[in-house]
Amino acid sequence: MLPRKWVLICAALGLIALAFFTTGCGSSSSNAKIRLVNAMPDEGGLDLLIDTKSVSTGVGYGAASSYVGIASGSRQIQVEPTGNTNVLFTRTDSIGSGNTFTLVSLNFSSNPSNVLLPDDNSTPTSGNFKLRIVNASSGMGTQDVYIVTDGTDIGSVSPTISSLAFQNASGYSTLVAGDYRVFFTPPGQKFINLDSGKLTFASGQVRTVLGLNNTVGGFESTLLTDAN
Repeated sequence: MLPRKWVLICAALGLIALAFFTTGCGSSSSNAKIRLVNAMPDEGGLDLLIDTKSVSTGVGYGAASSYVGIASGSRQIQVEPTGNTNVLFTRTDSIGSGNTFTLVSLNFSSNPSNVLLPDDNSTPTSGNFKLRIVNASSGMGTQDVYIVTDGTDIGSVSPTISSLAFQNASGYSTLVAGDYRVFFTPPGQKFINLDSGKLTFASGQVRTVLGLNNTVGGFESTLLTDAN
């Protein structure tokens, strides 16, 4: 039997080796989060891969996956159609510890594009909610956006966000909880391309509204739950 001190030394060396192996292989626990949004009108389902490993599958058009963990550092991010290994795009990003992201897949599959958005899912101040707008409609192009209380005539107010281009997102607006509508119009005009319909927001919520192409013509919107 080995003397007690040699047992302790061997155990300590084993722990050091295990720690080195874990760090060197990049197998530390996930410390950031990412989700996928499908804004590609001709793709009924999309899969998200991190470092070639599938982490979210079957994300429908206009929908978002749940947030999944992603380790910090340089990560390869890919998106492919559900049930098909034909990768639509590959990107490599430096992921910071503790950060949260939304990856939006855009345009048609013949000309795919994408944008990685940093999310701010911190809790809004009491009585308020936070709302972000994403222009994910290639058909609408650049738009003015109105975020107004339900029943407001936009003819009497200025845009909340002016000239929001396709593939771009606004910052988060902090607003008092209640009933709202979001309108998209051509820049400098009051012609409504898209009306979100009445949206009810509660205190503490963080949400994202996407403006999208409708798959059968025209435009539509979808409301994503970011937090709470």
